[in-house]
Amino acid sequence: MISYLNKKLLLTVIVTVSVVAIGGGATSLVWPQIKLEMAPSVCEARGAVDTPKIVDSTGEASIYIEGWAADAAGVSRVEMWANGKLLASVKPSLVRTDVTSALPQCKFAPVSGYTFAFARGIIPPHTSALEVRAANGVGKIFNAGRVPVDFSKPFGVLDITEPIKADGQNLISGWAVGGRDPVKIRVLAQDKEMLTLSANSKRDDVAKVFPAWPQAATSGFEGVLPIHKLPRGRYRLQILLEDGKGHNSEIVGPQVINDLPFGKILAQHHKMMSPGAIELRAWLADEQGIRSAEVETESGTPLGKMTLTKKMQLLSAFSDPRFNRDKAGDAPLKEGDLYDLTVPFAVIPSGLQRLQVRVEDNAGNIAVLPGPLVLDKNLTAKQTCSGKKLRVFYPGGAVDFRNNFRQLQELRDMAQGGCVEIGFRGRVEYMRTTKGEQADYIFDPNFPEHLRNRNGKGMTGESLSELFETALRFRAPLMITLDGGVWADSKFAAPDLDIVDMLEQDERAVQWNQFGKSEPDNALKGLAGAVDSPELARMMSLNRYNRRFLDYKKRNLQAAVREIVKFNQTHPAHYVMINLDPDEYINPWFYLTQWYDYNPDTLRQYREWLFHLGPYANGGELAFSRHEPGLTLADANRLAKRSWKEVSAIEPPRLSIDYSDQWQQLWTQFRRHLVARHYDDLAAWVVEAGLPPERIYTGQTFIQADVAVSITDYANGWNDQAGVSIEGAKPRQGHLGVILYGPASRNEGKPRSGNSLIDNIRRVDPEWGVGEFHPATIAFPEKLPNHGESYATMQALINGGVHFLSPMWGSYVGDRIVHPHNFKAYDAMEGSAYEYQFVWWLRAMQAWPVGSLLYPFGNDLVKSNDGWIPAAGTRLISGYGELHLTGEGVHIGLVSPQWEMRYLTAPTELVVTGSWPQQTRASAVLLLENGEKLSCLLQLTGQNTARCLFPAAQKQQMSRLTLEWQLPAVQQKAGVKISGVALKLVESR
Repeated sequence: MISYLNKKLLLTVIVTVSVVAIGGGATSLVWPQIKLEMAPSVCEARGAVDTPKIVDSTGEASIYIEGWAADAAGVSRVEMWANGKLLASVKPSLVRTDVTSALPQCKFAPVSGYTFAFARGIIPPHTSALEVRAANGVGKIFNAGRVPVDFSKPFGVLDITEPIKADGQNLISGWAVGGRDPVKIRVLAQDKEMLTLSANSKRDDVAKVFPAWPQAATSGFEGVLPIHKLPRGRYRLQILLEDGKGHNSEIVGPQVINDLPFGKILAQHHKMMSPGAIELRAWLADEQGIRSAEVETESGTPLGKMTLTKKMQLLSAFSDPRFNRDKAGDAPLKEGDLYDLTVPFAVIPSGLQRLQVRVEDNAGNIAVLPGPLVLDKNLTAKQTCSGKKLRVFYPGGAVDFRNNFRQLQELRDMAQGGCVEIGFRGRVEYMRTTKGEQADYIFDPNFPEHLRNRNGKGMTGESLSELFETALRFRAPLMITLDGGVWADSKFAAPDLDIVDMLEQDERAVQWNQFGKSEPDNALKGLAGAVDSPELARMMSLNRYNRRFLDYKKRNLQAAVREIVKFNQTHPAHYVMINLDPDEYINPWFYLTQWYDYNPDTLRQYREWLFHLGPYANGGELAFSRHEPGLTLADANRLAKRSWKEVSAIEPPRLSIDYSDQWQQLWTQFRRHLVARHYDDLAAWVVEAGLPPERIYTGQTFIQADVAVSITDYANGWNDQAGVSIEGAKPRQGHLGVILYGPASRNEGKPRSGNSLIDNIRRVDPEWGVGEFHPATIAFPEKLPNHGESYATMQALINGGVHFLSPMWGSYVGDRIVHPHNFKAYDAMEGSAYEYQFVWWLRAMQAWPVGSLLYPFGNDLVKSNDGWIPAAGTRLISGYGELHLTGEGVHIGLVSPQWEMRYLTAPTELVVTGSWPQQTRASAVLLLENGEKLSCLLQLTGQNTARCLFPAAQKQQMSRLTLEWQLPAVQQKAGVKISGVALKLVESR
């Protein structure tokens, strides 16, 4: 063996057998042959991975691997392989002087380094190592390195890392991928399990990043973590991922901030008009002890320091008239300190003010707790209204106001006047408040109180007759929610009194899912809503052949309406209107897992709708609403890609929803048709019982902006599976009533129609109304809307031309921690920013009739440009309730948002409030949809108020308004301040 420059010689002894013929004979000889072979050269097939490492389960999307590969014949490419699958191929591209220095004898090319950057998700799940292979200059493949990987543990990512806190969304969401089964997500707080989720929801984005992992397509998880259930303190959550086969991993969770002082503030009233003094009481608690409690206005004006009166007092000793003492044990600390302060009203700034208490604990943590809303009395003359009044129906009903009408009266004192009239809304469950099974469930207008509670739970609210008595007693307008829908029996079953609970026992009366069955009514416990754990899973079928249900419903609804008609005739000066069945749906609650209604009778009606049979035949009662054109059997087979032999065999799609499928689109349209016809029937029955159509409204919820306008709109999501459409909630004999929450209440989002949600609503019914609304989002029950969101909700509804408003009301912000089970952000009124903005906007609207456009540019707690933008050459600065405009030249301007559905059928008054230098020429240019422009000069008519009048322009829509000021040259730097723009106009279709 010799050695030279690490070359190796291999000595190989080869034994061969030869047969040689000698002298005609055969002789066998064994002749050893020796063959020398050279070992592979050190300059051939060389390579390495710089830092071999295990690719861990962090969930990161990209992997970076570097190394080098060289060969005497050169290297043409480097490849990355996993389980026999080529993942990536690159050419050497990096200069590696370290390689050429270590092996100078090889004279390798300086560029021998490679780098791989590829998505981790293309690696197959069961890969144990990545193999690096290189091809030399003559095409020979050699191994250049190996990277072990370990995908045995589940991995994932949190989408949201915002802290969990008292006023947060507190959303735990993300994705997790493991074995073949969904990953279990356990959320721990200080080693205590708080929430369990399953990674099984659709995540197309993850599927794109991890194409080699089939389970990535359904790897999403999401849940809301209630902070009142979390341990006190400041710490990080643990997020544990478990695949069910003993493989676990952990993600660092978001921070929990749950160490602020807490408590509640009480005053003699929630809302007060010019009291002599305000007596504030506080129960405050914190593990570190309370250092101080300062009273101030929400805008920051200090009003005094509260005095400690008693230490270590039970919350139950802090009497709150709404709760019994035995319900005062929900606070995280049972004992706290009592504080008091009497605030003279004279020291409070004028205008609408929220008092609050700034509490600091001994660790320096500060919390702000809301107190009452106060207002100085307006001593000016009462407003008159030149048009239609905006009616506001405060929710509550007779039971809430039986012994204490104060809350409603306080709102009326603060906000009623001029073009604003405030009444109340009550609810009558006409299928539940009956005379019972023995009387065939006849509606009872005097439903007795002793039947309203069972097992400690309220079965229903008040009777119809009590609502009448309350309206008379307080001389208040009344809206009655006549509810025979899904929410009316959602608290618990009472089949001895409730018609729906009785009928639900018949499988043929309820909606069926795609598997051809129904679910128990309590199959969806824990859903958020106005009722705790509502029973929503077993809904009545809306098909035409569910005769017992429809006949009972018509009979009882008409019985209730006849009582209303009788009341109207006896008391014509009292205004009473109704809204019908909030949320008529094809069951949407089994989100992305089950869809309805596959009831056999519904399928029969589907076929009739398609083929113009039965009630859809020429001259039939539903012929006006049948599918056009009518189908033939051949049409149905072509659309469904089936080969049915007869119409009775035709079925809607039952597999996963595919919106690109025309047959799926037809089935969705039919379910919208079912909802539309039911609302239409309800309104027709009411008119038949004697109530005029102008007093009849529906109550459909539009949580998402992207909702179908017409029954035939293209379907693409959850609302469509529920049978929801805007036109479907507008009966022929009645009006469109809507329910709005969260972003939809602010007209946010992008509808498929291209128009805004509220514009779509107004196009369907210019006399639309809101039967229930709140700026909070139902999905986040602890996240209160801020002032900006609440302001935007009120402006969107009012400038959208709403004819009446009824806010959602129920809980008090002060209960968020001390009575958390009584608190939901989406029904919190007292103590909230929503309450402040609601009252502020109603006061602002006293001078403007329904249909006016009002832009106050914010208020004392909100900065807003209200969608207006500066004209060219103008600079705009937003203040609290004003805009400041300046420019380089003498001309400055302000341009309105784009308007929708605003007609000039009558002269329209423009009112601008603000200030600008004397001798300023102020004008307005109104652009119409057809391109025509109307101009007018603004004339000062009072202090800081200018007006002008645009003439009527029949059938012309307003598009934009531009305000222009020509300033005196010597005062151009002074600019213009604008505190409001209003247009008083008349709408038409």
